[in-house]
Amino acid sequence: MPFRRFLLAALVLYTAFAVAQKGGARPSPCKHWKAWHDVMPGTSPAKLHVTASCQFPTAGYSVELIPEPGREQKPPVYVLKRVVHKPEGMAAQVITDVPVDYSVEASGEYKTVLIKPERKRIAVETVH
Repeated sequence: MPFRRFLLAALVLYTAFAVAQKGGARPSPCKHWKAWHDVMPGTSPAKLHVTASCQFPTAGYSVELIPEPGREQKPPVYVLKRVVHKPEGMAAQVITDVPVDYSVEASGEYKTVLIKPERKRIAVETVH
């Protein structure tokens, strides 16, 4: 009987932790995502561009997008990881917009960019 109670308590704690991890995440500070594949004549090589705007409660934040580590980027989905760098030391207490700009040579025709960890999908426009 004590073992069953222990198992039940462990299961309840595990479930509560899993729900907190999944549902307790704060919304992304980044919005206005755009992605386009620039294949205009005279632009060689072709490039994939991704932009956004992120808002933070203080100055000093920076955001970068990096290709998902250990993952080969194959069309039609290009996967990026959003990495936020917090300010070091004192920072002005002012709401700050931080632009995000990523570009990479990409000969493949990507249809979607996936931003992790929030699993944001952005349709890629093609600019001719």
